[in-house]
Amino acid sequence: MSIKAGDKFPSGVQFSYIPYTPNNSDIKACGIPITLDFDKEFSSKKVVIVSIPGAFTPTCTANHVPPFAENFEALKAKGVDAVIVLSANDPFVQSAFGKANNVTDENFIFASDPAASFSKSVGLSVDLPPAFGLRTARYALVIDNGVVTYVGQELAKELTVSGYDAVVAQL
Repeated sequence: MSIKAGDKFPSGVQFSYIPYTPNNSDIKACGIPITLDFDKEFSSKKVVIVSIPGAFTPTCTANHVPPFAENFEALKAKGVDAVIVLSANDPFVQSAFGKANNVTDENFIFASDPAASFSKSVGLSVDLPPAFGLRTARYALVIDNGVVTYVGQELAKELTVSGYDAVVAQL
């Protein structure tokens, strides 16, 4: 199944993440992972999911995530309630990636999609060479009140349909 604009966002989606707190603000500090229940937290909100194949990888670190972090206030002004940066990385790596991007807002979440299970279920995973395995593909989703309004999956090693400019144009 490939998710597309107009589809209802699947129910029962859960991710794992470590909320940012002043007590765990140091990049080496470990918090405790908790469950992010999409139905409970975001079913009636506008959410942007930015999926990356891996935290601390060249494109993700230099070009994909920073514009979303730097322009979060502009996204909120366009009605976005939350941004979720999603990766198959574990929640500890995702937490450190958020800190490396200077993100402290509780509505900008670096979440883990373990084994890329959600991404695979909606046709948005990628199988990379053996050292990396199954990962979340590079994509962006906009979900508004439980309905997917935009899907932008990169089909090459470019950043065109899932980057900040492409997403903000869809809001």
